[in-house]
Amino acid sequence: MTQGLDRDVLLQLQFAPLFTGLAEKDVRDLLQDCEILTLGHEHLLYREGEAVDRFFVVLGGHVELSLDLDGRKSVVEVARRATVLGDAAMFGGGRYLMTARVLTGATLLAVPAASFRARLEERLDITLHMLTTMSFRLRMLVRQIAELKLKTTAQRLGSFLLTMIDAESGRAELRFPYDKKLVADQLGMKPESLSRALGKLARIGVESMPDNLVLVADIARLREFCAEEEGG
Repeated sequence: MTQGLDRDVLLQLQFAPLFTGLAEKDVRDLLQDCEILTLGHEHLLYREGEAVDRFFVVLGGHVELSLDLDGRKSVVEVARRATVLGDAAMFGGGRYLMTARVLTGATLLAVPAASFRARLEERLDITLHMLTTMSFRLRMLVRQIAELKLKTTAQRLGSFLLTMIDAESGRAELRFPYDKKLVADQLGMKPESLSRALGKLARIGVESMPDNLVLVADIARLREFCAEEEGG
């Protein structure tokens, strides 16, 4: 168990939705029993339906979240830095809603659910703040799902690439953070559909290179394309 959170971890927690807007002292009090884990590729964090004993904050790397749909795995999300995992289940039915598996290694903050809830019982103000934050995240998720259904495969892929670009304009060079097949699963398409989507994006200056490298000639143009009501 950690004896205290260092400055770097506290800074990262400012971007984790569950802790955004909380005072540093309150964050330290809530996370007294936390533990920092460094886990390797394919490490299983938890399975769908298991009782919640901990929740996690991703500090580095990627974690795949998936559901079992009639015996077939469906990738819901690939969580990255500052994502909170398992918090909804902790506040809800007490069982994990999805299966979480580490991809290519990850560093996570593990927080025991029982002690965390016990401390929250003494702080109604923080509890209400967190519930408000979770409600906002749910509304945003519903909006993203609705928008996703209206986008073409090329627009979906373009939007995914934009999540890895901080700049608003100019050129960009980026790399797929994990296997393209997993990217396709996450975006709700087949691998061959992803390849065709890359071909369509090439028309607006998005070039797929060897070793998962992607060159974007004009970031603003890609943003415009992804916002269009009808993609190419």
